[in-house]
Amino acid sequence: MFQTSKVLPYPADFLKEIVADVESYPQFLPWVKAVAIYPNNPEFFEADLTIGYGLLEKTYRSEVFIYSDSVEAKAISNNIFKFLETRWQFTAREDKCCLINLTIDFQLQSQLLQLTVGKMLDDAANKMIAAFEQRAAILWESATQDEYK
Repeated sequence: MFQTSKVLPYPADFLKEIVADVESYPQFLPWVKAVAIYPNNPEFFEADLTIGYGLLEKTYRSEVFIYSDSVEAKAISNNIFKFLETRWQFTAREDKCCLINLTIDFQLQSQLLQLTVGKMLDDAANKMIAAFEQRAAILWESATQDEYK
């Protein structure tokens, strides 16, 4: 399991929208190659995510739940994962910043891959946080910031 927290200088709702916009992940997460959403509604949807590294590509389906203060994704058991659960928790602060807590827990079907990938999880999760942070900075520049005040 991986857990990290970080304070970002953006409103919680703004950051939650970025995380919930799974369809945009291929634009800024380097290992996400494609996404398909079924059906897309404000509280729940399923997403097929194609992830890849080099020539290796795999697709898996996640159930995505959007709550008032969090976004949670649970992969449906398949030939890649026994389970994969990701939880982004957003806590608004009085200084208009947001405390983000990210938890990723997973187990792969292959024990050999689990041992190999498990060691890379911290690095991948830190890169994921950095990618979302960079995405937030870019989108904040063009956002109508009045709607988040």
